[in-house]
Amino acid sequence: MNNIRIGGKRMISRLVATGVAAVLLAGMTAQVQAQQEDKRFYVAPMAMYTLVDDDRLLDDAIGGVLSVGKPLTSGLNFELTGWLSEADYEDSTVDDSAELKGFGASFLLFPNREKLPVFGIIGVSHGTTEVHPAAGGPANYDSTVGDIGIGAIFPVFSDRIYVRGQAMYRYDSHSRRDAGTTGNDGFYEAVAALGLHVTIGKSAATLAAEKEAEEAALVPVVQDSDNDGVNDDADACPGTPAGAKVDSRGCERDSDGDGVLDSKDQCPGTPAGQAVDAKGCSLDGDNDGVLNNLDQCPNTPAGVEVLADGCALTNDCRIPQPGDQVDADGCAVTQSVILRGVTFDLDSARLTPNAKAILDTVGDALLSIESVDVEIGGHTDSLGSNAYNAKLSKQRAQSVKEYLTERGVDAARMEVQGYGEAEPVAPNDTAEGRELNRRVELKILE
Repeated sequence: MNNIRIGGKRMISRLVATGVAAVLLAGMTAQVQAQQEDKRFYVAPMAMYTLVDDDRLLDDAIGGVLSVGKPLTSGLNFELTGWLSEADYEDSTVDDSAELKGFGASFLLFPNREKLPVFGIIGVSHGTTEVHPAAGGPANYDSTVGDIGIGAIFPVFSDRIYVRGQAMYRYDSHSRRDAGTTGNDGFYEAVAALGLHVTIGKSAATLAAEKEAEEAALVPVVQDSDNDGVNDDADACPGTPAGAKVDSRGCERDSDGDGVLDSKDQCPGTPAGQAVDAKGCSLDGDNDGVLNNLDQCPNTPAGVEVLADGCALTNDCRIPQPGDQVDADGCAVTQSVILRGVTFDLDSARLTPNAKAILDTVGDALLSIESVDVEIGGHTDSLGSNAYNAKLSKQRAQSVKEYLTERGVDAARMEVQGYGEAEPVAPNDTAEGRELNRRVELKILE
């Protein structure tokens, strides 16, 4: 009867071993094609329960196992394993026990580590059985232990700590015929273990992410806020308008060196050293002492003495203005200058600050040419009555005379006339035309 029980147990064990071997073979096939990934060392402390072979005459054993391992590929781990368990004798009258322990190596085979966290185990150990038998019992003995089984690991804390469980079929081969009740040279046992699987260090993915973050932190953030082609850290003029041409410092260019940037310079070819206005245009293009807005002869040769209108004393040909009569040569018969910019307060003869600034230049010109007498003529647009406009135009001309007198010009050299709306230089049906007609003119008297 005993032989039938032992034979049946061995047959079941062989069937289990065959099934486990099939799983292991599938795992080995899958792992051959897998790419190598996580290669961190790990430790796996677990509690162990052994279903002891009846032939030992021992109760089932309780103990522990400790494995230290390292992945070789994404489908294969290698481990060094030590285990220890203790079991009492089945005979309750005998107060003795036996220690079952061993040390060896194992391979863990993962069919698909990422998608299915299961593995197969195959291992071999050197085992030792230390018995404390009753009088006349067997002595201690060594054995060769082979394991085959399956297991699984599940993460519980990031990629560092896992729960691990495994079940194995164990064959304990020994040479002592007196070990056990049947005198066989091997024991067939089932082993289950449950515990932790703790990796040592950081995973390759974590290290790669940290390295990438460190490298990113070392790379300076390069910005060009105004899109001028010069990075902010080297841009001395960070507010450059869109589309403006800049130099290596990120500042707009001033090609003619007149102090007005190219993007605002309406006269980009101004000769070096000439004073310019806000548009980059020369204030006195021919350097004759008469500003461009007053110069009726803008191309007077250098060194020639000129009148208040910028025309040479010896030059009796002036560019005609609207309303002027011309001679056969196309020159204006009268010598008059429209004082553009000489304006007044609304419906008043009071000079504006801008008008006074222009008259300062006119006064300087008249003081430099004492032999010339001038007529100051006031003009208005067509708004209002003729009588009112004639009176207002003369009052404005008188204001100009009084201001020039205060500047030192002899009052006897200046005559005042009010022309009202009688001599327009532009149509009065537009705001622009009316603005041109509201003017003061200087006319050179013979």
